[in-house]
Amino acid sequence: MDGSDEQHPAIRGLKTVCRCNNIKYRTIERAIREGAWTLNQLAARTTATTGHCGGSCTPDVLAMIAELAPKHVTQPKPAGEAARAPENAWWVKK
Repeated sequence: MDGSDEQHPAIRGLKTVCRCNNIKYRTIERAIREGAWTLNQLAARTTATTGHCGGSCTPDVLAMIAELAPKHVTQPKPAGEAARAPENAWWVKK
């Protein structure tokens, strides 16, 4: 999605984000605006990131979620970062 900031919104909307399933920017944008704020929700609604390539468009889709989803929504953590329990959780050994 390089250079999308300089493009007119109508042109950017026609850009193919997921090539395997031929999903356009505007389709993903609409799904995000309608409440698909996680990668799983977007995949279920649009089939983006579920192609035979193994999800090579995932970074672009995550960038769209970060840009377009409401800011109060917790964004997914980057791959490789393990989820950590709060220190005061009842199941954490002290």
